[in-house]
Amino acid sequence: MFIIPTLWVLFTYVFWRPHEIFEALRPVTIYAVVAFSLFGYTLDLRVGATRPRGSALMGLLAALVLWCVVTVAVRAPETLSEQLARFGVSFVLFLLVSEGVQSWRAFTAIAGVLLAFTLGLSAVGFHQGLSQSYCFNEADPVVEPSLNGASAEPAEAAEPRPCDVRADCYVNAPAGSEFMCEHVGVLGTHSIGGRVRYRGILEDPNELSWVLCMGMPLALGFFEQRRSWFRGLVLVATLVLAGGCTIMTQSRGGQLAMSATAAVYFIRRYRWRGVAVGALVALPLLLLGGRSGGEAESSSEERLGCWSEALAMFREYPTTGVGAGQFTEHHFLTAHNSFLLTLAELGPIGFGLWTLAIYFAFKITIRVQLELGERPEARIARIWAVALLASLVGLVVSAFFLSIAYHTALWIYLGLTASFYATVRRNDPDFRVRLTWRDILWVGAGDTVLIVAIWFYLRLQGF
Repeated sequence: MFIIPTLWVLFTYVFWRPHEIFEALRPVTIYAVVAFSLFGYTLDLRVGATRPRGSALMGLLAALVLWCVVTVAVRAPETLSEQLARFGVSFVLFLLVSEGVQSWRAFTAIAGVLLAFTLGLSAVGFHQGLSQSYCFNEADPVVEPSLNGASAEPAEAAEPRPCDVRADCYVNAPAGSEFMCEHVGVLGTHSIGGRVRYRGILEDPNELSWVLCMGMPLALGFFEQRRSWFRGLVLVATLVLAGGCTIMTQSRGGQLAMSATAAVYFIRRYRWRGVAVGALVALPLLLLGGRSGGEAESSSEERLGCWSEALAMFREYPTTGVGAGQFTEHHFLTAHNSFLLTLAELGPIGFGLWTLAIYFAFKITIRVQLELGERPEARIARIWAVALLASLVGLVVSAFFLSIAYHTALWIYLGLTASFYATVRRNDPDFRVRLTWRDILWVGAGDTVLIVAIWFYLRLQGF
């Protein structure tokens, strides 16, 4: 299959950003790599290795992208080309994964690539968190990366001085200097405020911890598929490195998401007693990580203020919202909540399409477990259904604290869920998951309850 190596290259560009690290690769843009992957998919179509299948999930996301374009055309037409490129890349990523991967061999290959990246990113973050800290001048570009995710190498700073705390950097320093004391990692990475991170789409510590949370269940899926000492070693390494890296990101949302992800497996194995077991296992993660004190309180108040601004934008623009990608044009921070972000930017139609897409992804994984649970030949489908369900649980928990509605990693994992559905259907053509009017009504009711609950909570908090 031609699509597998091309997706491997595309995922490398999305997650690892080699064109920002190596000078020789800078002329090769993400758009060129997307075109390369489309070429691989076209070759697979020509030789019959795959064929278009589609699903309600694809229809929902296609409608969402179309509505995003409409809102931008209405509210911010001058940014249309920029936003088209942004949403276009995310949708093509979903399309390539969902339509190009339709066999268990191909599915496990792509899941293996994502697991390898999860393990690699965890190792980079873990190493960064344990590395020596150095002084950086706040005016130096190494402290604040550019908007495209590129950051300068620490070596650019003249003779960087090691430090343990920020105060060490001011010893014999020129008057008026402002310093940060940050961990320096490999590939030109460094922490921010002592919180480990990567670069590009993962330069935010919170988003790094979320992506690791999404990838962690893949290690459990591979181990349950065939238990061996090597897969067990990979599982342990993933749990230790991803868990340790999440602690070092100091992301409270990431720690909650990882705990919820683990809870899926404990509940599946021990039923509701698994909640207690999962809470016991998650306790070190919650105690060792996260910010506390005045910084954490300030962050929480800031987040609630963003939620309040999101609801205010919806009240002002109740039909189309402020336009996709336009939240920060109306407020100095993003929404810090994907549900409120889509409501504020896309209005109720876009909000409904996004939540329906997430709901339908959940429905696929649950229906596979319910309808194929007693069939021995469907064992591999059940294993991956649980793994994907755990990833989606982590996604929803993180989405409540992060603005990741259009994040490419989210669309990749939705594509993996659609690929899983296509693979199941290829082996069992009678199996179908449909989006019904009852589903739409339930999701609409749930959306309404969620927004009203957030509004009521904000009122109680004085916002």
